[in-house]
Amino acid sequence: MKPEVQIDIPFQNLVESLVDHVFIIDGAGRYLYSNQNTGMLPVIKGQRLVGKTVEEIFPPEISVQFMACFKRIFRSEQVASFEYHSGNPDNERCVSTTLFPVCLPGGQVMVGGISRDVTKQKHIEKQLVQSQKMEALGTLVAGVAHEVNNPINLIIFNLPLIERVFKDFIPFFEKDLDGDPDKKFGGLTFEFLKENLPKLILDTKMAADRVARIVTGLKEFAQKSNPAEKKPVNVNQAVENALRLAGAALRKEKAVLSVRLASDLPLITANLQNLEQVVLNLVINAFQAIDNEKGKVFVETRLTPSRDAVQIVVRDNGRGINPRVVKKIFDPFVTDRQTDGGTGLGLSVSYNLVKAHHGHISFETEQGKGTTFTVNLPIEMPYRLFRIMLVDDDASFRKMLKQAIGRNIQCEIESVSSGAEALIRLGSDPPDALVLDMFMPEIDGLEVCRAIKNELGLERTKVLIITGFPDHPNLSEAMRMGFSMVFHKPLDIRKFIESLKECLHGKHS
Repeated sequence: MKPEVQIDIPFQNLVESLVDHVFIIDGAGRYLYSNQNTGMLPVIKGQRLVGKTVEEIFPPEISVQFMACFKRIFRSEQVASFEYHSGNPDNERCVSTTLFPVCLPGGQVMVGGISRDVTKQKHIEKQLVQSQKMEALGTLVAGVAHEVNNPINLIIFNLPLIERVFKDFIPFFEKDLDGDPDKKFGGLTFEFLKENLPKLILDTKMAADRVARIVTGLKEFAQKSNPAEKKPVNVNQAVENALRLAGAALRKEKAVLSVRLASDLPLITANLQNLEQVVLNLVINAFQAIDNEKGKVFVETRLTPSRDAVQIVVRDNGRGINPRVVKKIFDPFVTDRQTDGGTGLGLSVSYNLVKAHHGHISFETEQGKGTTFTVNLPIEMPYRLFRIMLVDDDASFRKMLKQAIGRNIQCEIESVSSGAEALIRLGSDPPDALVLDMFMPEIDGLEVCRAIKNELGLERTKVLIITGFPDHPNLSEAMRMGFSMVFHKPLDIRKFIESLKECLHGKHS
């Protein structure tokens, strides 16, 4: 059909060269003119629009917007604008339309319009808003971390003082009990306090140290990081930090989290905060994918079979990735959770961060059964793992110490609960360093030291002794035998780790 409104040839050539849709419509919503570029329209193109009405071209929700603007223009002869979305869910586009009055010869008023595809612009705006939210969150996190840091440091500083004061008061308590052996302090007997208060103080210090690590993680999360700023990193530390940061949110979910971290991972050259962000995004996505009452999320670190890369695996038994978006899952703003507030940025950000580390991220998904994401981070240099054995009958202390060492030293860690088991393991495969509790049931630390001193092949074993009884004669005996690296409970973790590093690298005899 020929245009019902005649357009000058030079002007028509100009209009046809535009990337926008230019058109004229009468008061009844019927197209009188259209250029050929109508790519954002869902049904019909170019000159074929002429003679069609808005109601014939667009679905009701869009045609209602058109007609409402028409009425405003004919009533006030002023410009009106609105936006609408067109296309299918896989290729949805945002179109901005501006309508304005057009006065034809003879005084007849029509409606002119220009429609522009602003999909990319809207994506950029969303990304900017999200970036601003993250920046504001970083500022908030940094402030909270600062406020929590001061009282936690005070607690950590005061606990050793309280312990020393209690030890100094023991003679006075014992003297006071001469006439009243059943006397209680705070509702507890002196014998109970004498036996358990040091451990209670140690447990409190461990809890305070944990809060301090959380605060440190929050402060590091709030820092603006550059993927180019890399240093040797333990991937397990990135996973632990991310899970700690997400802990409060994840506890609200019904799914169960399982974690398995390999103890033999080498350090890789990476940006710690970037790795934390990758793990955080993958784990949160996994929990959000759970739609059943028996939800499980599994996080694992491991070496590849060829031992040339470290892997981070995040697996869930949720609903799986929608086939509609599965091929574009790493594209920005692609998500099947728009109704739940999903932005579609998490996997895109993770993909780019992994690529910035010369790594690879892949996934396997099955509808109704779940999804597994695997991140491969290359190992750039040969490595040798130190082997460390922890010997302590206190399981909670062993666990705390193993985590502290694993976060700071590239090593394999073996933990045992008794002197007897330690001697068996030492005889078959001596470690690079032995961290030894002095007082244990049956075979204690002193017996282990004697065995090391007398056994051919073990005499060069490096031993670090940890004890809560610095004045005990057994400790003096061990020191006379040459075991001089002694650390007292409550343990100064930072000083201990530095000494262990020096010991492993041969700076201590």
